[in-house]
Order: sequence, then structure tokens, then C-alpha cells
Amino acid sequence: MIKLLRMAVFLLVLSAEIYLVIVLGDRLEPANHLSYFTILSNFFAAVVALLGVFNPVSAQLRGAATLYMAVTGIIYALLLRDIDVATPAYANWAMHVAAPILVVVDWLLAPERTKRWWTWLAFPAAYLVYSLVRGPIVDWYPYPFLDPRQHGYGSVALGSLFVAVTFVVLAFAISWAGTKLAQKRSRYLSRD
Repeated sequence: MIKLLRMAVFLLVLSAEIYLVIVLGDRLEPANHLSYFTILSNFFAAVVALLGVFNPVSAQLRGAATLYMAVTGIIYALLLRDIDVATPAYANWAMHVAAPILVVVDWLLAPERTKRWWTWLAFPAAYLVYSLVRGPIVDWYPYPFLDPRQHGYGSVALGSLFVAVTFVVLAFAISWAGTKLAQKRSRYLSRD
């Protein structure tokens, strides 16, 4: 069942990306497209899921993929749901709603003990720096809460702080839940 779930994650992300590329056509700007956290987190999760179909994947990689997808879903629901980011409906649903849910379900069904959950925060921090350095150079920002042109850098700082707190809380929660559920599962299996 877990392998089917992981294959479903991979195929869902792949189909959403193909759909997005076809529907957007010439309007798709590859450099900007690959500058969305949503796209990067979905690609990462899809690769981790596909690898997990064939071989065990480290708990650290699975935990990171779970974190990035959970944050993708939550930030979409809280900050981006009503904002038009020119994403076709199916791709939007698949990458912001369905895939994040499936990746979290995979973590809960096949929990693992993790250590050093804070290392998962390096990628989002690097992404923030990248977005804020690249934005003024190309005059484009991937998300409204990262765009200082309308409300200034104070607004960007507040938005980034909210997202950072979300990352930290979820990273700890994913690590804690994985460890506790894995211990419980281990005790249950050892009784048999």
C-alpha cells in the first residue's frame, strides 16, 4: 500500500507538471517556474516518493519532503488560495492540495525516527535568500508576501517571519510525530 501511495505522489506531481507546461505553453518562463517553492518542493517530494517505491529512503530525506510539502499546502491555504498566480486549476489543486496531503499521509502510515530536524530548515532559508536577491534583479517575485514593491520590506519581513515560524513548528512536529509513531509501531510489532 505504501509503495502505491508513493507511486501516486510521483504520478500526480508528474501529471500536474506536464499539464501545467502544456496549458501555459509559451507563457511558461522556465527560470521563474523553477523559482516557486511549490514547484521545487513538489519535485523533491516526487523524487523521494519514486525512490521510496524501489528502495528505502533515509528518514531525513522523507522528513524534509514531508515538511516542504506540508508547508506548501498550509501556506497555500492561508496566504495564497485567493491569489491568482496564473497556475491552471488541475496543477494548482494537485501541487498545493492533493500531493501535500498524500505525502503527509505517507509519513503517518510509515513513520520513522529522525534526528536533526533543524537541518531541514536550510533549504527554505536558502530559498528565501535566493528569492530576495533574485527578485530585484529580474523584477519578479514568486509570491506576494515576498514582494517588497507594494508594501516594503517590513511587510516582507513579517510574511517571512510567519512562514519561518510555520517551518520551525512543523519541522519539530513532523520529527516528533515520526519518532513517536515509529516507537509505538516498533513496540506493537515486537509483541507479535
